[in-house]
Amino acid sequence: MVATRCYSPNGTGSNSDGVSPDLKNLPYTFSQVNKFISIGCNDLAWMSSESTYGNVSTGCVVFCTNPEKILGDECSGNGCCQSSIVQDISSYKTELSTLLDADDAGYQRPYNRCTYAFLAEKNGYMFKGTADLNDTSLRERIEANVSVVLEWAIGNLSCKDAEATDGFVCQSNSKCVGSTRVSGGYRCMCKEGYEGNPYLSPGCQGM
Repeated sequence: MVATRCYSPNGTGSNSDGVSPDLKNLPYTFSQVNKFISIGCNDLAWMSSESTYGNVSTGCVVFCTNPEKILGDECSGNGCCQSSIVQDISSYKTELSTLLDADDAGYQRPYNRCTYAFLAEKNGYMFKGTADLNDTSLRERIEANVSVVLEWAIGNLSCKDAEATDGFVCQSNSKCVGSTRVSGGYRCMCKEGYEGNPYLSPGCQGM
């Protein structure tokens, strides 16, 4: 899912398409291994999220003031910027805004007239410099090829507490593994020397 903000040729006027994915009713959260990335020129990308830490925001700024410094494989502000996210995000909203005077008719936006913002697995997106800034189908390419990592777990109990309940789901020859999420929960995996589905009866079988 990619948020976009596009401008008219002279930089005045814009249309925005934000994204607001929500996993609150699902056993998933957005993993901290993802990065928040923005591609474009002279805009601010902002991500507001809900997590076990409360409401948290992060963002970054993209510039195109010196085209010679826009290099592929670099994402430090020149055409591409990125920032880290916190653990256990269950939903977020992305916004994009301009850093320049939107009514300045003399301003010509360089390259593609759109700025993009999205979550991506760390090292899952490699900036290609001006080739990406000139790519009018960049949004579609990102959505088709860039992955986002989700964390998941059953409930919010520790293994010790879950094993004492009637709803514990790990089957025979499997073991409980506590989630690294702040919100807790657990997963099941086959013991060494066994294979199969640890969640379904009869459980894991000898190899």
